[in-house]
Amino acid sequence: MGFDSVSVIECMKGASDEEIIQRAAKESRVLVTNDKYIGRLAGFYKLPGIILLRLKDESIENKVRVVSFVVASRGESMLGNVTIVSEKRIRVSRLKMG
Repeated sequence: MGFDSVSVIECMKGASDEEIIQRAAKESRVLVTNDKYIGRLAGFYKLPGIILLRLKDESIENKVRVVSFVVASRGESMLGNVTIVSEKRIRVSRLKMG
């Protein structure tokens, strides 16, 4: 889809949540995660955005399909927001900066 992406499993395996968030902030990346706790920390590090997955089917194929749909349909509106995504619903709220 033309976006540069990085997998934590491939390049930061074993890193703490803070280390992951700091790198995402430093590289101006939207963070895609299943971890609700990361969303609470993200405001302190000024992340450009978060996609929080709340999926019943957590297969890689479903995650790729859902994230691809969100990126294609929401694009720039993800910036500055937490986009909470399930198979049936997308909710958007402002990212609280701490």
